[in-house]
Amino acid sequence: MPVVTVTSDWNKRDFYAGALEGGLLGIAPVCEITHQIHSFDVRMGVFVLRQAFTRYPAGSIHILAVQSQATDQLPMSVAYYQEHYFITVNDGRFSLLFDHEPQWIRAVFAAQGTFSELDAYIKAVKAIVEDKLGEMTLPADMKTEVRPSAVAEKDYIMGQVIYIDSYGNAITNVSRSLFDKVGAGRDFRIFLQGPYTRIEKISDSYGGVRPGQLLALFNSAGLLELAVFMGSLATLENIGLYDDIQIQFNKHG
Repeated sequence: MPVVTVTSDWNKRDFYAGALEGGLLGIAPVCEITHQIHSFDVRMGVFVLRQAFTRYPAGSIHILAVQSQATDQLPMSVAYYQEHYFITVNDGRFSLLFDHEPQWIRAVFAAQGTFSELDAYIKAVKAIVEDKLGEMTLPADMKTEVRPSAVAEKDYIMGQVIYIDSYGNAITNVSRSLFDKVGAGRDFRIFLQGPYTRIEKISDSYGGVRPGQLLALFNSAGLLELAVFMGSLATLENIGLYDDIQIQFNKHG
């Protein structure tokens, strides 16, 4: 029996999450990834699901319910990627979620009603579990959206904050592999919000500096993360989502 995960911006205060999970429990076990995605923030939902789904067993079904009202032009769809099923609106977010084309995408027949995605999710999960997806879907092409990427030159990298976690740590789109390739072991400075806030060392853990001190490390996703030990970088340094960061490498090694 596959596991069904749910990532949404519905907030548990409302009935939506409970209604979906109740409708799914008779079909398959349900696991909440989070219902605390910021309202309508598709990129945040994509980031969270992208980091989490690989931890689940092959055959798992992942629902991304963030700004998920389907239309005829942007239908609710099922994608199959790396032995996992994904159910969400085909509006470009699949291309942000996956590193390459999924094995296939199928559009779910439109449901009617003000909360039509609820029924669409339940019907799609039921069809996957019963191996009847072909009866309620049609083949579809993946719509694409440009994923923000770090820009690298010989002596610097320009990156962007793509996620701020609940501790106020800023996760960027600068990967360890890009940092190592451009830096080639050279000394560096990481600049935040202009020339005055900077970091000159990569730490191995959060505890490698004094409380209140800035630090940079590569997290479990292999992305550069900026933080304040025992504090909130977002609050103390006024760092926000999609803010730019710059890494300047010493030209002389």
